[in-house]
Amino acid sequence: MSTNYNRVSANLRPVNSSDLLSARARHYGYYPLIKGNTVPTFFLYNENGIAKHLASGSLANEITISIQDFLDYHHPLVITFYNVPAGQVPDIKELESLQSDIQVMGGKLIVLTNTSAKYFKKAARNQNNLTIFYDRDNSIAELFGLYDAFNPLWQWVSGVEQEDLPLPAFYVVSPDRQIAYSHIDYNLETYGTRLQGNFVRELLTAVYQTNQQYTYQYQPVQYRSVS
Repeated sequence: MSTNYNRVSANLRPVNSSDLLSARARHYGYYPLIKGNTVPTFFLYNENGIAKHLASGSLANEITISIQDFLDYHHPLVITFYNVPAGQVPDIKELESLQSDIQVMGGKLIVLTNTSAKYFKKAARNQNNLTIFYDRDNSIAELFGLYDAFNPLWQWVSGVEQEDLPLPAFYVVSPDRQIAYSHIDYNLETYGTRLQGNFVRELLTAVYQTNQQYTYQYQPVQYRSVS
């Protein structure tokens, strides 16, 4: 018994407090939802809809829309928390391009933002394909662990002047509310810049794989192939 204990002990090392500090600094003391977590139930207010492509049909008349209403399409849902610096007009073409790629892979896209709605409406007035909701007071970003009013990002990141900026993030959510993929943009590379990088390829792969998994699961029994 003692021999096994000594063998295990030999592989252990003391925790370096500076390691913990540097990890906290890299993540600014934030602990957002990540792959494997369950998305909490939240509601979108129709009055906060900037562009409401998915909130059509019967949903267009609802005062509040549940996240489950979108998941009931039985397709993977991509939720992105996207903001641009104050006074800057969002790059709608970038979001449209991302949405097109997501649709090809079998998914849907919802953009959540606390950027002033007037800038989004100005940029989006000539299109009606996106679904963008204003996240008032960052209430949904806070549920995802991407915003903390008592620990603002400007205290950690040089050059950030917006007091209520949440961490940019991209999630692929399966129809059963499980997070199949997460990209938390700690470096703020997508804050007011182009949506590019390896994470986009990984996100689209996750959308495709999740769609393949759940397409079969929700396919009517009479149409399923028999092996």
